[in-house]
Amino acid sequence: MARMTTGSKVVLVTAILLFIDLFFPWQGVDFGEFLGTDLGSANVSGFDGLGVLVAILCIAVIVWEGMLAAGVNINMGTTSPALIGAGLAGATALFTIISFLTKLEAIKWAAFVGLVLALVMAYGAYLRFQESQAGARPPAA
Repeated sequence: MARMTTGSKVVLVTAILLFIDLFFPWQGVDFGEFLGTDLGSANVSGFDGLGVLVAILCIAVIVWEGMLAAGVNINMGTTSPALIGAGLAGATALFTIISFLTKLEAIKWAAFVGLVLALVMAYGAYLRFQESQAGARPPAA
C-alpha cells in the first residue's frame, strides 16, 4: 500500500466498499398489515439490473489495482496502466450512478451509500487520470 498513489488507494478502497454495499437492499417496500397480520416486506439488493455490471466492474477495478499494487509489470503499449485504472473506475462510478437513478422508487439507505461511494470513486478516477497525465511523456516536437 505504501507505493500506491492517492488516486489508486481511493479507487481500490471505494471499489471494495461498493462491492460489499451491493449485497445490501437498495430498494424495498413494506406491505403493512391486513387483519392484524403482518404481510412482510420485499427488498432488492444492489445486484438488480445494472448492479450486475457494477459488480463486474468493481471486481475488475479491484483486480487491476491489486495487480498494479503488487508490482505486476503490465505492458499496455503507449497506454498508461493508470489511465486504464481511471477508465475502469470512471465506468464503475457512471454505472453506479445510473443504477441509483433507476432505483429511485422505494429507495433504501444502501443506495445512498452506493451513490456516495460512486461519487468518491469518480473523484478517485479523476485523480488516477491526473496521475496518468503526469506520468505521460510530453509530445514530440
